[in-house]
Amino acid sequence: MNALYRRFFRNLPVRDVRHDGAIHLLSADEVRFIRGRHRLALALAAAPAALRFLPPYLPVHWLPELFLTTPVAIDALDLRFDLPWVELIWGVVLMVVELYCLVLVNIWAVHEIAVATGRIDAATKEDAAESLLKIALEERGRDLLRYGIDPLLGMNRGLLFTFNLVLRLKGFLGSKVLQYAVRRLLGRLAIREVLDFIGMPLYMVINAWATHVVIREAKVIIMGRQLIDHLAERLPPELARGLAEHELLYDTLQLIAVSKRDFHDNHARLTRVLLEGYAIPIRPQEDLPSDYGERIKAASSGLRRLCALLLILGFVLDGHISWRERRRLDALADAGILVIRADEVERHCRAFVSGEGLEPLLAAFLDPVAG
Repeated sequence: MNALYRRFFRNLPVRDVRHDGAIHLLSADEVRFIRGRHRLALALAAAPAALRFLPPYLPVHWLPELFLTTPVAIDALDLRFDLPWVELIWGVVLMVVELYCLVLVNIWAVHEIAVATGRIDAATKEDAAESLLKIALEERGRDLLRYGIDPLLGMNRGLLFTFNLVLRLKGFLGSKVLQYAVRRLLGRLAIREVLDFIGMPLYMVINAWATHVVIREAKVIIMGRQLIDHLAERLPPELARGLAEHELLYDTLQLIAVSKRDFHDNHARLTRVLLEGYAIPIRPQEDLPSDYGERIKAASSGLRRLCALLLILGFVLDGHISWRERRRLDALADAGILVIRADEVERHCRAFVSGEGLEPLLAAFLDPVAG
């Protein structure tokens, strides 16, 4: 199906959107265009949920003779029931159609955001196709591991597996909870038609939310890439020439990864820019160094400011800050590593996601360094 997705992406028209010169910021016209496409994508994403329920269940109730069943007996359990095999196959086919429709909506939405932000135009669209399709298909790379940075350092892998399993089952479990609640509330009045369709609003919300997440992530990755490329041009080259400076920057990148616990594209790009920009050698770690705070306080003022900026960007560049991360930010501020607290970092995060950019933050930390 990747060929289908690529063909669909290539055939999407590149519309004219008025851009300004600051490619890492969004103008009012760009924001307006993205919001309009965002709303349309949510409506398109919710629509396939109706396909998930109306075509499977309406024919079952209207033309039951077409949906054959097969008697099944399990003597060992003294269990007998009718297996609705035609209905099951019909439901699976429609579910696959729904999933492909959602993927196409996501591809269209990511394409439109890339156009709106200036990430692609008619000339560069083909070169960016693979990276944008990965965003639409929610394919997460593990490029951080290539640089010796492991976001899951010290984490319980069994707990991580359980958490991801629950996330993948949330739609199915939510529908079953709704059906159970209706049964308990309505008792015998909860006829099969009600139980069959009770999950439809939930799936409409889930589909719309899933597309919202993809659109938001596309904005974050595309704007983050442009911001990081802009940052690379402003990094003071003289700040990190020795081994001690290299190790401090490397440990800062590892601290970001462990704090976020995520293989995010923006973190990988930020890591690559720093390692290549300062020629920092890769050295995989088994644990975070315990003396990080002491070393950063002993560093030059310019290097301290750069590390603080990297930490703030690391928390901001994936577009959200959890309560656990807020506590980590406040702990870093209490330790004297950061000069701003979680509330201010969160304001920068909102500014980044909204397209306002982070120029005040970059100026505050980089201009004194350069000066």
